[in-house]
Amino acid sequence: MRIVRHKLGRSHFMDSGSISRIPVAPLPSSASRRLAAVGRDPINLHRALAHAPALLAPLLDLIHALRFDAQVSRSLRELMICRIAQLEGSEYELAHHLPMAASSGLDSEQVRSIVGWREASCFSAPQRAVLGYAEHIGAGAPRDDEALDACFSPVEQTELTVTGATYLAIARMLRALDVRIDDLLA
Repeated sequence: MRIVRHKLGRSHFMDSGSISRIPVAPLPSSASRRLAAVGRDPINLHRALAHAPALLAPLLDLIHALRFDAQVSRSLRELMICRIAQLEGSEYELAHHLPMAASSGLDSEQVRSIVGWREASCFSAPQRAVLGYAEHIGAGAPRDDEALDACFSPVEQTELTVTGATYLAIARMLRALDVRIDDLLA
């Protein structure tokens, strides 16, 4: 065993071959099929949740619906996810989603400015509405209904709500299980 220190100051003992605080379980074939269907390889999050295949399957379905079936643009959803991850201190989600945010169309200034978005001039009105809504979902900040209504339909607001709440829950799962950032991203 070795002591692992996180950027956020936490430390714990972790077996050098482990990916979380609990032993790895084999990935269920149903999860492998779901991931293969969308061209994804399993990541440590999937492996950590493999102990509960009946819960992993619908979570994957939800994540994939958010990723592939939503009307809200991918860049706005990634902006929501990254701000939620920052609020939760989720290094794992940031390691996965900051590159996705960049590849979805956010420029490097926007990616760097997410944490200080209120002072940054690089965000559009819809982006600012998403960032404010992320802070409402993730930190209980007041919700700006006027900004949301001006930028998003009820369908889009619902998608943003489910996106934010889902990734808030995932950040907390990652923290509770102490899931290690995938080696390819570390």
